[in-house]
Formats: sequence, C-alpha cells, structure tokens
Amino acid sequence: MPRIETELKYLLGRASFCSLYRYLKEKEYESSITRQVNYYFSPRDLSPSPRFVSTRIRHVQNACQGSWELTCKVSIDETTTDTVQNSYEYNANLSGKEALNYIGNGLPEHAQKQLLGDLRQAHGIPMRDLFCIGHLRTSRFAFNVKDDLPALLLDINLYLGIFDYEIEWELKETELANALLQRVFNELDIKPVGRLQPKVKRFFDRLMKNDSILV
Repeated sequence: MPRIETELKYLLGRASFCSLYRYLKEKEYESSITRQVNYYFSPRDLSPSPRFVSTRIRHVQNACQGSWELTCKVSIDETTTDTVQNSYEYNANLSGKEALNYIGNGLPEHAQKQLLGDLRQAHGIPMRDLFCIGHLRTSRFAFNVKDDLPALLLDINLYLGIFDYEIEWELKETELANALLQRVFNELDIKPVGRLQPKVKRFFDRLMKNDSILV
C-alpha cells in the first residue's frame, strides 16, 4: 500500500538560502546533514506519463551508514497547490548490488511490479521498462525548529551543470508550517523564486533543454 506524502516546498535564490541557513544556525536549532543522489528513470524514448509520475533510486549517506531505496511517486493533482505537493508514494529498499544493476542496465517492468506493485491496476498508469537518464546530487541540512513538527529541510541541489536551492517540509500541518516560514521570510526579507516543482520535474525540464543526455 502506498503512503500519501505531503510536502511544503519553496525554491529560493542562493542569497536567500544562505540568509535562512545562517538564521537557523544562529538560533542553535539541533541540525544534521545528509548527502544523497537521486537517479531518475524514464522510458527510453523519454515519453511523459499521462499524469505526473516519477521513479527514482536514491542513495543516502549520513554519518552512520548508507542506504538505497527505489521510489515511485504519483501526483495527486486535485490537492496540489502553489506551495504544497501531495503524492502517492511507493517505496522498496534495495541492496547496493541491486540498485547499481538497475542504474546500469535498466529497471524492467516486472521488477517494478514485484517491488512496488501494479501501478496500472492501482492508478491506470501504463508500466514500461525504464532506464536511468541521469542523476541529481543533494546536500540536505535538517533543522528541528519546533519540537512537535518534523525537521525543516534545506536542500542544495546539483544537476546537469546547475545548482538550485530549495526548502522542503514534509508534514500534514502545512498551514501552521507555512505561517512559521512566512514570519521568518518577512523578518529576513526573503522572497521565494519560481513556482512549486519537484526535483525530478526541474531535472527533466533542464534535460530537455540540453542537446544530449548527461548521466
């Protein structure tokens, strides 16, 4: 069964991101850093899904250990807003050997069904063999800014020759979290840039502008 992921998201310019980072550090909130790589998958012809679906393998490294996870997200368009992204999320843990095999040789349809379930039956989404089309690296800073809320995440992302800067807050209490952020934005004179787009959408849009696929 999938879980429903709800994320509050903002894209920031570099200066605003650094200003927010310094502010949170000065407040001495408990914090941690992880480094992760998202390997994105698509049909070989890069044809889009009839609704927004993303498939990735994520390698996460922190101070203690590393892990590999296969994830497929299916957007819930009717409840997604300019700042809140809702998705059905399917996950499966992988060994390093399994993950590198799928990254190097492709992720067959039968493996997706075995690991994640039949998305055609669940959502009416055609399932096809998928291939890795590139990767995105993230340095993720997590700050525990309120005891009864999950950590606020500040992400520096590198993909296809560019950096971008993003806030993510994965939680159900999006109105409360957004009110807290808006107060900080006003105090620091921070203005978000662009509109809500998941990492994979930004990656794919950038990829389509390139002359060749960079892996």
